[in-house]
Amino acid sequence: MSMSHNQMAYVAIVSTLIFGSLFVGATGFFQTSEGAGDFDPAYEDDLIGEGTGPITDSGDDDNDGLKNVVEDLIGTDKNDNDTDDDGLLDGWEVENGLNPLDNGESEEELNDASGGASTDAEIQEEDDSWPDPDDGPKGDPDRDGLINEVEAEEGTNPRLADTDGDGLNDKWEVEYKKFVFHPERNYTLFDPLSANWDCPELTDLLKSGISSFFDGSNDLGNWEDLANADNQHSCDQVLDSDDDGLFNLQEEKYGTNPLMADSDGDLLDDKDEISESNINVKKATGQNCGMSLLDEVSRTAPFASFAADGLAWFKQDMDGDGLMNGPSDWDTDGDGMPDGFEFCFAHVAEHPQTGTAIAASQLLDPANNSDGYGDWDEDGMNNIEEYQVALIFGEEKFTSPWHKDTDEDGMPDGWEATNGLDPRDGSNGDLDPDRDGYDADGDGLVVFSTLENIALVVAIDVELDDFVSVNQTVARARITLSGGNQQVVPLLSPVEGYVYAINVEVGDTIESRLDVWVEIVELDEMFTNLMEYNARDSDNDGIIDGRSTDPMNPDTDGDGLKDGIEVIGWDILVVNRGVQTTRVTSDPGLWDTDEDGLSDFKEFNDVCDTGSNASNADTDGDGLGDQAEALNGFTWYGEEYFTSPCMYDTDNDGLEDGEEVILGQDNFLTHANNSDTDSDGLIDGHEVLFVPRPFQNPTNPLINDTDADGMLDGWEMQVESVEDNSRSHSLWVSTDLWLPPGCESMIECGLDEGGYAWKNWLGGFILEKKYEIYEMNLTNFNTPNNALCSCNGRWALDPSEGSMKDDTYDIDNDTLANAAEAPDRWDTNPVDDDTDGDLLPDGWEVKYSEQALIIGLVDNATYEVNGARGIMDPSLKDSDGDGIDDGMEDPDNDGLNRTGLIAKYCPSYNDPQSSNCHINPDTPEGKAFFDNLENYTSYEEFINGTNPITNDTDGDDWDDGPEVYYQDHDDDGMATGWEYYFNFDPFDNVDRMVDTDGDGHINYCEYKWDTNPRDINSFPGQGQLCNAFEE
Repeated sequence: MSMSHNQMAYVAIVSTLIFGSLFVGATGFFQTSEGAGDFDPAYEDDLIGEGTGPITDSGDDDNDGLKNVVEDLIGTDKNDNDTDDDGLLDGWEVENGLNPLDNGESEEELNDASGGASTDAEIQEEDDSWPDPDDGPKGDPDRDGLINEVEAEEGTNPRLADTDGDGLNDKWEVEYKKFVFHPERNYTLFDPLSANWDCPELTDLLKSGISSFFDGSNDLGNWEDLANADNQHSCDQVLDSDDDGLFNLQEEKYGTNPLMADSDGDLLDDKDEISESNINVKKATGQNCGMSLLDEVSRTAPFASFAADGLAWFKQDMDGDGLMNGPSDWDTDGDGMPDGFEFCFAHVAEHPQTGTAIAASQLLDPANNSDGYGDWDEDGMNNIEEYQVALIFGEEKFTSPWHKDTDEDGMPDGWEATNGLDPRDGSNGDLDPDRDGYDADGDGLVVFSTLENIALVVAIDVELDDFVSVNQTVARARITLSGGNQQVVPLLSPVEGYVYAINVEVGDTIESRLDVWVEIVELDEMFTNLMEYNARDSDNDGIIDGRSTDPMNPDTDGDGLKDGIEVIGWDILVVNRGVQTTRVTSDPGLWDTDEDGLSDFKEFNDVCDTGSNASNADTDGDGLGDQAEALNGFTWYGEEYFTSPCMYDTDNDGLEDGEEVILGQDNFLTHANNSDTDSDGLIDGHEVLFVPRPFQNPTNPLINDTDADGMLDGWEMQVESVEDNSRSHSLWVSTDLWLPPGCESMIECGLDEGGYAWKNWLGGFILEKKYEIYEMNLTNFNTPNNALCSCNGRWALDPSEGSMKDDTYDIDNDTLANAAEAPDRWDTNPVDDDTDGDLLPDGWEVKYSEQALIIGLVDNATYEVNGARGIMDPSLKDSDGDGIDDGMEDPDNDGLNRTGLIAKYCPSYNDPQSSNCHINPDTPEGKAFFDNLENYTSYEEFINGTNPITNDTDGDDWDDGPEVYYQDHDDDGMATGWEYYFNFDPFDNVDRMVDTDGDGHINYCEYKWDTNPRDINSFPGQGQLCNAFEE
């Protein structure tokens, strides 16, 4: 905006008047900021001019420091103390040589001076123009760095860069001024309005100590030249307020903070940054940069080459950030790294490969902005980032660009910093901050193992991450005892370790002994930070095959399974040709490591009793994926079922699951979770692929009676099995010589004709034949030449398709046809005449059981309670469940009379006046004797051909027992039963004349006298006679 000639005149007049009357000549002797600030000092202007008359007092209505008459003359508003609305009082502007009509902005209405008088005004050239930015509140006419509104606030002269004439820039003093408390007097250090001449700190002693430094060198000037007219010195100039070795005057020259040794916070003291030679530092450089040292070390100053040329370079701004090089700029070269950090790694002797070209090329330089983006140590961070970690972990926590692992804890700096770990803390490798280790052996679970009713949690004595010792109290519970008394019970840590989980809170009610209150993880169960990093090498072979986990996230891949569990692993049981314990690990960086559709957590926690293999899509190796077995399942005639991913043969039928669900080797599709698809008693694997006996054709696993003979395949082909508690039905009948499996020589191992029992593939044939040919009922049982054995032989029962008829035969000669012995009939062994081992043939038991029912001897309902079918069930050894085998029972009570026997052999029984007793019924031996004779057992009935359910088989009015007992087969005068009991030969009469017990009486006489022939103390009474030769 251009001023009119009249306006210019007014200003010129007022300027002459004001400055002529108010001006005091400048007497300052130096101005340090004159050159740097690029301003014209006010003291060089001739503001008095030719002189003017005095201004009479006419009042100051707006209190702006200008008389009304003056305001009228210069065109300001005498009722507005800030005519140009620039925030500066009109009087202050005029006093300090600023235009009160110019706010520094191009708004003509604010600068309108029309109507102002022009008498005697100084006529200025028309090229003088408004607005002048230096007249506005943001102007800085003295170029001291303080804008006018700040100068007005501080009281400094906007046209003098050093208002108090102490040689220090006003802005610099304002920025660092500090109130000082001193016993002599308080004052403001770096007051831009006071030079603080000879302040209390500047004692004579201190003067004598520092004056020698001011010798004209190092831009300090001479001590004498710095004094005022009274030979005083400015404390603002000559003190070293921060004790950094630089006088305040020097700090001002370099633009540094006189109250801080390291003004720019770049980790280098100001004095070291301006040094032109070696410096002594008390902090390490190189790998341990920033660590305090006990003894100083010498290093070349960071900007020595520039400092040698004086102040000039330090007045420059190489990175254009508004801060002068060196001690005023924390990052002189603007590469993002502070000067001190770069200085740490600027000494080639400290490079780990010093002496090589690599070391020389990998030096940081605080005056070179091209060295920030290399990753020299290949730790995943460029050099700038090596510094920036300190912004996260604390001052001087930056890492070395020369060392991949600065703190040597086994974890690279970049990995630690990225994952929130302090890369300068060498001890954090053994920590587990995310608590993703786990109690692998289950011995660290704190439970209330003796809880009987309920417990109230009254205290938790530990916190997460606490270290606890064995038997240390971790929680307390209150219980109520019988009678109503209460007791506080401490719960103790079972192991030494860290608290990883607290699952209860004070006030909780616990009802189960199984509830886990606190989980303690032992040191060897922790998944430490170092282990998290090393997880990238899952098998520790030095080859990276995975990824490291996040040490601050217990579940890096978010699959629900702790990283520690995935890497440390867990044991599972896999049934695959034996039970195998398999150690399983999974990838903590993958939700589903084996990509089988089941998350790693599901495989650990839900699949199989002990978990499945999260790293193997087919845990059991049966050809079916884990997902198919555990999640998708299969169908059998519309019914859904599942198989176990941890058992290659879920139903244990000898066929892998994968074989059963397809038309595999056996060419049949069978049920993979039902070992016997056709329910014939023969597991699927034994029907075709793994037939349980030799010389046998396969059967159909989908038809329970392959040969349609009314007998189940499994029953016909049954072998001995401890697992199934089954006895063999496999009897090989051969009518000539033959070779068993594995035998190639008839001479060495061949067998002759007969019936041979087959146990199983483990036991093979029992080489001692079960039956001779004549002992078996082979009527119409043909044994043609058999191609499977190259002999004349066949199985007593053969269930295969097209096999010879065998249901009507009775090979074991027990009078029951094979079909009658089947499970739906008598369920007996078709190749064993005494299935239940009670000494009675199966058919004999069936015959008399049926007769007993017919004659009403027994109530079958009573026997059915014990699962028996009749009085003598051929498949039950003890049909009535009384602890006595059927063969030893006497159902028709046809034995000898017990009372008569006692009277005979122990006449004095129950007679205390007599001792005439040869066989005492109260002794174990005597009881056995009387029990035996009293019972004429079914087995004895079978041996003697009598009827076990009728006491008089021949109807001669003599019970079968006594009748058989008193027979004398060898005509030696002694009853056969008597001889049999006392172990004499009932078919040899020689034992009549023998004195077995040596008591002087032969056996015959002992029989006649009813004494015990095997007891020397048993002899006849007085008067008993015996003729050994009588008939």
